Amino acid sequence: MAPQSGDPKPLSRSRARESPMRRRATATFAGCAMLVVASWPDSATAQVNCETIPAGPNRTDCYIGLSRINRERAAIAAGAARQQSDIAIYRSVTGTSANKKMRQKRSAR
Repeated sequence: MAPQSGDPKPLSRSRARESPMRRRATATFAGCAMLVVASWPDSATAQVNCETIPAGPNRTDCYIGLSRINRERAAIAAGAARQQSDIAIYRSVTGTSANKKMRQKRSAR
């Protein structure tokens, strides 16, 4: 009997048999998604505790994801520090100062 359109599809394989490459891709996607959400202003951040996950591949994936997120945060911070350093060097060489942003006057409503 062929499955009807309303019937759910049977699961092809269990989580335990899932390939390591697929788990890694899922963890990478989840880490990237968390990084994007964390970069939004006024976004809520949650503390991730991998120790609450039972020992096994899921806990390993959690630690791998956290290490990737922390590595990206460190790379962003290093890039920002490098950029500020380059700007400071440029200003000292050229003798210019930072352009201060002027507030725009609001029109009366």
